[in-house]
Amino acid sequence: MSKQSGFNAVALQNFDPQAFLDRVWQREALLIKDALPNFQCPIDGDELAGLACEDDVDSRIVIEKDGAWELRNGPFKEADFSTLPASKWTLLVQSVDHYLPELAELLAHFRFIPRWRTEDIMVSYACDGGNVGPHYDQYDVFLVQGSGRRRWKVGGHCSAHTPLASQAGLRLLEDFSVEQEYLLDAGDVLYVPPGVAHWGIAEGDDCITLSVGFRAPSEASLLSDYGDDIASFLDESIRYQDPKLDAKAHPAEISADVRQHVKSLILQHIDNDAHLGRWFGEMMTRVPDQENFVDDSLSLEEFLLALTDGEPLQLRLGARLAFDDDYLFADGLAFPYPQDQRDDVKALCEIECGITIDIAHRLSQDMMYALFCNGTLCFYDDTQD
Repeated sequence: MSKQSGFNAVALQNFDPQAFLDRVWQREALLIKDALPNFQCPIDGDELAGLACEDDVDSRIVIEKDGAWELRNGPFKEADFSTLPASKWTLLVQSVDHYLPELAELLAHFRFIPRWRTEDIMVSYACDGGNVGPHYDQYDVFLVQGSGRRRWKVGGHCSAHTPLASQAGLRLLEDFSVEQEYLLDAGDVLYVPPGVAHWGIAEGDDCITLSVGFRAPSEASLLSDYGDDIASFLDESIRYQDPKLDAKAHPAEISADVRQHVKSLILQHIDNDAHLGRWFGEMMTRVPDQENFVDDSLSLEEFLLALTDGEPLQLRLGARLAFDDDYLFADGLAFPYPQDQRDDVKALCEIECGITIDIAHRLSQDMMYALFCNGTLCFYDDTQD
């Protein structure tokens, strides 16, 4: 058995992480009552609406009327909220943990799942009866009740062949049969695995749900991305060469020998553990619109001078970190590190959200600067509070 790192997630109450992983994870839904006792939601409806008005924030509103659903996409204006009906609407905002440190701290409770699988925290605000219809997701999600109450109806497992009723850009289930039903109060958590049908309906106003989602790339995208990565390193001058040919063979036939030859050409490039490890770490920590975070405003000398002057470093909200025996993976890039810094790299990957960090100072100056230029580390800005 391998030696444990000693890192432990912040425990949920009434919950055994290993038993969950062994018996429930990616198999069936599970309600964890009072998982976060005395939970105080770190965001309210007005703050969420304010975020939904920002140009770079992904937001939407779903309205139900007489069994039909309408989808409106943001960014919104303040006046848009005054025109909403009195009930049965929901505001959803993606990646709120990238903007609100108090919300990002919630992720510490779910670190029994690999960090590199974490996607983001979506926040939904609903008034009485608000819902987004019966549906299923293709990823794991923990639905944390932040405030108010929501009744969740859970159905069976769905597949690509499950009939859908497309409504205004929403992929809703044509038929929905309830197998389990739960009423969640603040601090309750409902886990829903990929492909399981579910339907949450707010009971009363000020219903806020925090959806902790986990990324799950399709096998098709894995193969496509890895193939593109391999191809980017190959020399175009290296061309296909024939195996031993038979002059008597039919000129239009593609023989089994040729197919086997092509298969061996492909496998010799794919079967490379070092290449696979670097690519997978980069892909699973990749951040959409990464170019928005790149910071080349300081030279190395200016960066080191700022450190010397006591400027505190912090981890960018939403930064994605992972590591293996050779690399620190940060926001889609692989940074090689010497083995004597392994413990420091591991410690960096245990840091949560945007808190000011000292551990980075134990890394090499070149790595700190590279992480700064990559936008993973940044200098603390006290104007954000």
